[in-house]
Amino acid sequence: MIKWLPWLALLALAVLSTWASLSLNKPLPSVAKRQTGADHAFIQPVARVFDKEGQAAYDIRGTQLEHRAESDEHILTQANMRLYTQTQNGIQTALPLEQREHWNIQSERARIMADREHVQLEGQVHAERDGVLPEQRITLHAQDVTLAHKAQTASSTHPVTVDGVNWQSQSSGFQAHLATEQLEQTGRVHDRYQPPTP
Repeated sequence: MIKWLPWLALLALAVLSTWASLSLNKPLPSVAKRQTGADHAFIQPVARVFDKEGQAAYDIRGTQLEHRAESDEHILTQANMRLYTQTQNGIQTALPLEQREHWNIQSERARIMADREHVQLEGQVHAERDGVLPEQRITLHAQDVTLAHKAQTASSTHPVTVDGVNWQSQSSGFQAHLATEQLEQTGRVHDRYQPPTP
């Protein structure tokens, strides 16, 4: 019996090896694609999104980015965005990216729509115009702002406060045209101007 023991062990190893080989070559069971909820998420994401012409549209970063299966939207929490504006005369696109006019935007949450052109900034929104002369800088405080990158617009139906050099303006809502640098305020508008001290 002891003579057969090594042969029995080799036979058992061969059977186990064949079973393992067959198991590894068998395809994994297919899993149905998730239809609702978050189908994947990223922690501390940093990304640059380009428009259809290949120009940088915006940079995003935050604490978590998740993709929603039911709507093909991305939801970014504690969102920090750098939105690049596209001026009508095209001068902006000729400059290096770090020198272009842009908006630094923070919000509690950003919902990047399925078309990747529209972004809904949810909760408190703080936006600061940068890459311009100091006297052209403005800061905007609003809530629930909608951005449309292709149309170069930002809007909200909630109260907004806009701070510039020596002035402040408050209104019930706003529509901003980023390419033409125009801000239209809606509802009651209250402006305050503080002339510079000599």
